[in-house]
Amino acid sequence: MKIYLLEDNPIQMGRLENAIAQELKTFGKNLSCVHSFDKPDQLLSAITSNISDQVFFLDIEIKGEKLKGLDIAKIIRGKNPYATIIFVATHSEYMPLVFDYQVSALDYIDKSLSEIEFRKKITRALAITMKPLGIENDEIFDFQTQHTAIRIPLNQVIYIETSPQKHYVILHGTNNQMTFRANLKDLEKASPSLVSCHRSYLINPYNIIRINKLKREVEMTNGSICPFSRTKAKMLMDTFNRRKLD
Repeated sequence: MKIYLLEDNPIQMGRLENAIAQELKTFGKNLSCVHSFDKPDQLLSAITSNISDQVFFLDIEIKGEKLKGLDIAKIIRGKNPYATIIFVATHSEYMPLVFDYQVSALDYIDKSLSEIEFRKKITRALAITMKPLGIENDEIFDFQTQHTAIRIPLNQVIYIETSPQKHYVILHGTNNQMTFRANLKDLEKASPSLVSCHRSYLINPYNIIRINKLKREVEMTNGSICPFSRTKAKMLMDTFNRRKLD
């Protein structure tokens, strides 16, 4: 996991680093996973695309530019739809703008909070972030080739289908979707928890809502309908029923 900080005030940066360091100790981690920046360009150049376990604490007003942090958040979200974004800012009037920018921020932390309340907010943000990133033994979907590097919580994978573009697939996640170069056989080997229900589909049994055996269709948590072949029916039902018992 990597934590990125964007803050141009050295005092506030130290305060944020100390609060994060204290919380990381509870997870057996130290500040080596924390990367601090006071310039947006340096932060952006350090980001690796499609790696889910990235957490960003962003100031909003940077170097006199009042909404710079919000602009940076939009770029981050474009690079990594699975990153966690938390804003840390002085002016509470910026809070409504966070929603206007639609970057799916986890929280907004006001710098004017007392030290106790400030640390509580940091603790809450990291606790929420750590759990789905495998800190509590959640499975991770990890697929890496010379063309692709993807690492996201398995529970965020709804299904994967072949793309009309030859040699590419489309991963449908809880937050977004991504297209990358791969084939379903290699993906199935990389993550045995995913089930091949059809020659063009891999699905996550945890994200199945309903199975229609008559139509041979599976309804997923995002509302998508995936077909399954007759030969896969029994295996799919058995897997689905086992998942319900987990």
